Amino acid sequence: MWQQRVFIGNMQRFVLVEIGPGTSAGDVLNIVDGQSALDHSAASGGWMLWEVSQDFGMERPIRNFETLNDVCGAWNSDKTVNLLVIKKTLLAPLLSSKAMPSSSPTCSGYVQWEHKRGKWQKRWMELREHSLWLSKRDTGKDAQFLCSLNNFDAYYVTRVHKAPKPYVFSVKSTDSLTYFEDTSDYVHVFSCGESEGKNWLEKILLARSYVLYQERNVVSASNAAAAPSNSGAGALQRSGTRRRPAQPLVAVGAPKNDMMAPLSFEAPAGSLLSRR
Repeated sequence: MWQQRVFIGNMQRFVLVEIGPGTSAGDVLNIVDGQSALDHSAASGGWMLWEVSQDFGMERPIRNFETLNDVCGAWNSDKTVNLLVIKKTLLAPLLSSKAMPSSSPTCSGYVQWEHKRGKWQKRWMELREHSLWLSKRDTGKDAQFLCSLNNFDAYYVTRVHKAPKPYVFSVKSTDSLTYFEDTSDYVHVFSCGESEGKNWLEKILLARSYVLYQERNVVSASNAAAAPSNSGAGALQRSGTRRRPAQPLVAVGAPKNDMMAPLSFEAPAGSLLSRR
């Protein structure tokens, strides 16, 4: 358990929330709302908890069913620049558990990809099989795997970028940076038109929601069903290891004297042996 500052709306006010291993973003919203700290006026959108990753200059909404232990555990412990903020967003209905898609979303289109700092390349990007792929042409024949949404999520870029297009967004790993030998694989930044960029963000966020839902519900339920039960009349029990009975040693007695006695032999008459 630890106490975490959670800012509301801006950096002017915050509340301290006690967070444990199973505390979700939805739990934090309920705690803060219970203190009458959230305004439920008729303004559009809904309240969501946001991860503000100031070390990379980006932020993202945290789904209500995500645990904060996973989110904050990926932060660099040597820096205390990242924080949690509650603010309203139009993405709240889209990212709720009730709006979970029945299949992983797909999307494709040309984007500008920052392959090196300040260096951009035009690439055809595809979102399929909850992964991102890049290719030089829209045929996709030379598609190369970029990242999987099993451990990447979409982020709004808040730091100013010199980009070839007006809208900038990114995908960043939800794991710790220490897991990556090449830090350039940790964050991928893209640039495109505003309408295309917003569509990309929504589709990637939804695809990540689908992955999280599958991990937390479908896979967990399958593992629980496959686990053997330790109680009940129908419980399977492992039979004990069967051992073969020890085979008796064969007792060999001492040789009898009559077996060792020389044989008596009498040669028949007229044979050569009888002449000795």
